Amino acid sequence: MKIVLIEPRSSEANVYSRLPMPLLGPIYLGTILKNRGHDVTIYKEDIFTPDYAKLDADLIGISILTSTAKRGYEIAGKLPKEKVIIGGIHASLLPQEAARFARQVIIGEAENSIIDVVEGKITDQLVYGKAVENLDSLPYPDFSLIKGFTDPYLLIPVSTSRGCPFDCSFCSVTKIFGRKYRFRSAESVIEELESKKSGTLFFCDDNFAAHPKRTHALLNFMLKKKIKNWACQVRCDVTKDNSLLDLMVKAGCKAVCVGFESVNALTLKAYQKKQSVEEIISAIRSFRRRKIKIHGMFVLGSDSDDRKSIWETVSFAKKHKIDTLQMTILTPFPGTKVYNDLEREGRIFSKDWDLYDGQHVVFRPKLLSAKELQTNVLKAYSGFYSLSRFLALFLKLRLRNALFNLMGCVIIRNWKKVNRKMVWLPV
Repeated sequence: MKIVLIEPRSSEANVYSRLPMPLLGPIYLGTILKNRGHDVTIYKEDIFTPDYAKLDADLIGISILTSTAKRGYEIAGKLPKEKVIIGGIHASLLPQEAARFARQVIIGEAENSIIDVVEGKITDQLVYGKAVENLDSLPYPDFSLIKGFTDPYLLIPVSTSRGCPFDCSFCSVTKIFGRKYRFRSAESVIEELESKKSGTLFFCDDNFAAHPKRTHALLNFMLKKKIKNWACQVRCDVTKDNSLLDLMVKAGCKAVCVGFESVNALTLKAYQKKQSVEEIISAIRSFRRRKIKIHGMFVLGSDSDDRKSIWETVSFAKKHKIDTLQMTILTPFPGTKVYNDLEREGRIFSKDWDLYDGQHVVFRPKLLSAKELQTNVLKAYSGFYSLSRFLALFLKLRLRNALFNLMGCVIIRNWKKVNRKMVWLPV
């Protein structure tokens, strides 16, 4: 069969549209189907958008996040419904909604069921996928299936585990992958890494160092194979293991993405983050001593956050010299504790999924208005990603940070242009 898989484009003025790292889900599925003998093409719209009126395919799969759901449904509306299958996080959380636009919806992990769905052996409209217990059984994702994915400087995602036991109140990951960690073997990961020809590797596990013994083994393999120039996502607690952190540096780790989430102790408790502000500061110092770049991620808008919390976050980032800053507005993704709480309290004022990208306020905060939260986060971002800061970094020859600072300036400017009237906010 001729099969097309689609990842809808990111929302406007979004950093992910400028660093177009593809979702791994469609690539795993595409590779499984290709190995089965099907003709597969993957379109990531942030890289290449096909002419849907001329799309020649026997079957089309669309993978949607909450923020890309409306675009995914729009694409589905251009195609014969009997040819469309929808999956992904949002479809898994709201399958009945997705089912209005497709012949079938796959809920959860699809690797174990995709062949039977595509070849007509499973005909249920709602298909419940089974978790992949042995991740080593998955094929190495074939990125050549993605139309236009040729730039050697693009980020190459690598997954070495699934699941997360922490279950933060705003996160939907555990609703898909569960709270039990599942790991690939170090040998399997290394074999995949050796097949990569170019690009910067990004370990997209929610916590790359979740299993220290396995991570030590993997890093020792990477050191021997001279695999360098990579980044990963970790929690603050990785810095409590000095030997592991030192080995990460030796094995080529250049940057870490860390979910600090807040500098407000009450907010950290509300998020069920299980870490303190003191632990965050200690972790930052440990990374900096080893010259590991830090991408600090914060979520603003909890019931304990006010205007002061927003500006304290920016001051904290500058004081502790966090290299790049991500301030996400608390977003009530369907299926999360935050969504259920805010829905029960009648505080969600918009279910326009285009706005569920972490950059738009869609609920009524407690300690400030929705507009105050929106405008202060925007102003605070402008205070961090400013032209004056770009010039200062450039003159100090901190070129990587200067480049990202300039990118931040451009994204903020575009966001202001597109959203200048903020019409979705309540009066």
